[in-house]
Amino acid sequence: MAKKMRRVRTFARTATKSQEKSLVENAKKIRDNPFLIIPECIHPSCEKIFSKIKKRIKKVVKFKDDIDKLEKIANKKGLEAALAGTLSLAISEKAPYLGVLKFPIGDITYAQRGKAEKEKLIAIQHFDDPIWRLLLIKDIAFKKKLNVFSWDNGFVCSGTTVTPPKDFIEFIIKKLNISQKNNILCCKHIQPEKTKNQESINEDYIWINWKSANTIITICKECAKTTNNTVFNISKYMIIPELKEDFLIKIVSKIAPKSKAKLKQESDFLKSYLSGDLTDYDLINKYIKNQEDKIKQSEEKIFVLNGKSFGSDVEKFVDALEPNKHEKMALDFILKKINEPLIVNDANANKILEMFWNNHGLEYISSIIDDKNMANSMFHLDDTPSNILSLVSDYKKRQRILAELPQYDSLPPLAKFADNVTRTYKTFGQKKAISEIKKKPDNPKGRSLAYAFLLSFNKGKDTKWQYSKQEVEYGEFLKQYAKKLLESSPKNYNERLQELLTVSGSNEKI
Repeated sequence: MAKKMRRVRTFARTATKSQEKSLVENAKKIRDNPFLIIPECIHPSCEKIFSKIKKRIKKVVKFKDDIDKLEKIANKKGLEAALAGTLSLAISEKAPYLGVLKFPIGDITYAQRGKAEKEKLIAIQHFDDPIWRLLLIKDIAFKKKLNVFSWDNGFVCSGTTVTPPKDFIEFIIKKLNISQKNNILCCKHIQPEKTKNQESINEDYIWINWKSANTIITICKECAKTTNNTVFNISKYMIIPELKEDFLIKIVSKIAPKSKAKLKQESDFLKSYLSGDLTDYDLINKYIKNQEDKIKQSEEKIFVLNGKSFGSDVEKFVDALEPNKHEKMALDFILKKINEPLIVNDANANKILEMFWNNHGLEYISSIIDDKNMANSMFHLDDTPSNILSLVSDYKKRQRILAELPQYDSLPPLAKFADNVTRTYKTFGQKKAISEIKKKPDNPKGRSLAYAFLLSFNKGKDTKWQYSKQEVEYGEFLKQYAKKLLESSPKNYNERLQELLTVSGSNEKI
């Protein structure tokens, strides 16, 4: 069996009436037909072995009504002792105290008699249980390399040939409770035609080829959370000395390294899985983690997002992040410069940009903005890369607009103030423009114009207290002209600036 049914601990308890009755009835059934405890031979290679076992059984059964003789045999070891102890139970019809053994698959009670081995007592006293009865002959089966299959309606040995009966296969398939199509069993997230040849899909999954049953079993990572260990769920009903030869087990992952070399720890993982120490889910996770570590340690340029590999294809990896236009351009630029594996989960475009921003962010901004000082200023903004890229894009647009705006050698102070606020707004946006407003001329006209700009940005209410009644009223009048200047095009910019200067009470010409 896949997992040795090692005992955790043993203790005793008072038997219930139903437990006692069940054990006594089973003992009586064995007294009537002692060969119920061994499998039926369906292959010549095991007939000789079990004929010898039958002889050993007969030597004990002839004393089935001799309690003294049975108790004497029960103080020995082996199959004979366990059988004698159980037959004595049929005579006494009493089992007031039961031993309890804890196994990984659950607790089991039994009536201890003499010095017989506990596992063999359990197997004989529970001969009608398809799992526990295997304990009786497992040592012989492994020694002689016999294959044994046990299910609700059958108990057979196919000798040294691994040939599970059709009824046994059907029993196991029903136990697994997985959808079946022909000879392929798949969980609800996997299509049979995709997994027959171990095709990669959007889900990581365990792929099991049960060779002797000509059956393929596939379970995705999500469903594997509830399946425990599928091979153990099968193998606990049988004894196959060469279990690893009958089950081909692979993990089909969205990660697909170029290297086809066998993973260094793969054999260890499978060994732990076949011994029952790992669940399906554990095996999938360990395998994927091993692949990720292997990729990270390599010098290959490979991109993996949420377990799916894109190889070295930057474009497909970036598209999978669903970036906006500005993020996409930056990612294309930056990721083409790195020469290392990139493996991420639950990542978005900004998260990837943050990973490489310190090393490549300034270089990318400089490729967009010609002004080195401005590029450096943008790069050091206390904001996310995505927001900075948006500002860079806006700046670039505004730079094109500013390049078309009129250039002035000198301007009257009031006009210069309005021009500075407007150009700052068109270059850096509202926040920077509001900072520029603080540099207003320190006179009534300057303060009135400053208030007009604040009103245009819907910030007048917060600063109204700083201005006199006359400055507020005049600012409210100037608001429409300030707004026209802020929204002006290069073509009418000079006209709007002159208009604002004039209504501000100046007769100077620009």
